[in-house]
Amino acid sequence: MCSETSVRREVVVIVLAGAVLGIVYNGVGLATRPPRGIPWVAARAELARLESLTRPEAATTAPSGEVRTPDAGRATSPAAAPGAGVGGPARGAGGGPASGTSPGRPASDAAGSTHAATEGSATTGSAAADPRPAAPLPFIPAAGQPIQVELATVKRFFDARAALFIDARDPAEFEAGHIPGALRLTNAEAQGEPDRMKTLPVQGRPIIAYCEGGTCEASLELARTLIEAGHRKVLVYGGGYPEWAAAGHPVERGSGGR
Repeated sequence: MCSETSVRREVVVIVLAGAVLGIVYNGVGLATRPPRGIPWVAARAELARLESLTRPEAATTAPSGEVRTPDAGRATSPAAAPGAGVGGPARGAGGGPASGTSPGRPASDAAGSTHAATEGSATTGSAAADPRPAAPLPFIPAAGQPIQVELATVKRFFDARAALFIDARDPAEFEAGHIPGALRLTNAEAQGEPDRMKTLPVQGRPIIAYCEGGTCEASLELARTLIEAGHRKVLVYGGGYPEWAAAGHPVERGSGGR
């Protein structure tokens, strides 16, 4: 009887010791940067949003390196153009009326004809091509943590081919449908292939990681691993593939992105 009680006591001590060690180990893991342990309270990490960090009125850098400001592409007023006359008709090189203005014709008539011709030319030009410059892509700061991005911005990067898309889901989910051109890479694979992290075809572009959206955090875990590997412009598309497909955007099927 005594020996049986002693065995039970030892089992209880071992279980309690294991629980204490597990709690201490997890606490140490959570204290590291980035955290390695399991959060005490399950909660989705709150990330900074790219749309909140980017101010529309601020100067931005295009993918080509060209700095664009809000004034870029704004038409110059005809009154401020070089050579525009003030207070009278334009004069020719010899001091007389400029070409197209006859001595017997009022200056107002000549100016009206010139204005009409210019207005007609502008109308024709706008019909041939849209003179408005394309909206610049948002500037992405080189951060030490992932940044969340929304569907509209993701689509802009996709259309401009200005980002590397990485699908953090399992092979079966990827083959059923993914964003065209995306690479498939789970967080476990990324941690097991550190050399591959250095050879990703980034080519100076930011990385956009995504998964199933909702409560799926596979893309967030992958994004943190990518940052540990040295990548500094890593975005997490929280809506994931379901939101992308539901919006009617292009999808691709098969395993071609691996």
